[in-house]
Amino acid sequence: MFRNLRFALNSAWQSFFRNLAVSLAAVLSITLILILAGVNLLVGHALSQVLDGFRDKVSVISINVADDTPLASVYSYQAQLSADQRVASIKFITKDEALANFTKDPNNAVLAQQLDGNPLDAKLEVRVRNLSDVAAIDTLARQWSGVDPTNPTNYQGDFVKRMLQLSQWLSLAGVGLLAILVVVSVVIVMNTIRTAVYHRRKEIEVMKLVGATEWFVRGPFVIEGVMTGLIAASIALSLLVIAYPPAVDQFRSDIAFIPLSYDPSFLASLARDLLLGGALLGAVGSYIGVRRFVRL
Repeated sequence: MFRNLRFALNSAWQSFFRNLAVSLAAVLSITLILILAGVNLLVGHALSQVLDGFRDKVSVISINVADDTPLASVYSYQAQLSADQRVASIKFITKDEALANFTKDPNNAVLAQQLDGNPLDAKLEVRVRNLSDVAAIDTLARQWSGVDPTNPTNYQGDFVKRMLQLSQWLSLAGVGLLAILVVVSVVIVMNTIRTAVYHRRKEIEVMKLVGATEWFVRGPFVIEGVMTGLIAASIALSLLVIAYPPAVDQFRSDIAFIPLSYDPSFLASLARDLLLGGALLGAVGSYIGVRRFVRL
């Protein structure tokens, strides 16, 4: 077994360098494709970060309390909402606390000095478990007798709907792009291995005549495909790791209002996905490419 494995490794290495021009062309093509796949994963992760930030904000709905509402009524309604399975947490903020929070913001410092009294409402800040439940809690809050009739809640229905739709569309677009890149990569590896098989067709015929098994013949080509995929994945990963931090810094300097951040922990996941993806693409492409020519 070990002798066969060593033979397959040596044959794959020799075949890779024997057809160096074709092999390098395949490595370059797959590298470009894996870079696109890596960029797709990074962009998807970045957008997921941004969407999670917005989702975290809009999953909290503020219910404004009318000034003449008794505290007993507020606490009773707070307990009622706490018992709702859709509610993750709820916090009561008094008028004084609301004003203190407002004045803490440097952007509101000048406006806070011009305020006469405290025009802010007390409020109940309700965090829902699922973003899709915000609309139901908003409807429930507007039916409460203690809510401020002029400004019941801060619910932004259209924005929440757009966020949910955007999240779905981005997921579908990412899956579709990755599927296209996978198909293209497999075709490239398949054609590369077919070229190698063609150059070694006489050697393969001799091996088959002396009784070599199908996998003994096929193994070196599969390993060569895996080798091609791993080399391409390593190059693509190196380029992405180098380009990722400055790209995030440039984006933040150009579009400061979007909360995009550099996430080094994601690089481990990216490395795993690219290396595993490169190896699988190489193996699948070479298996398909060689099956037709070496089937016994």
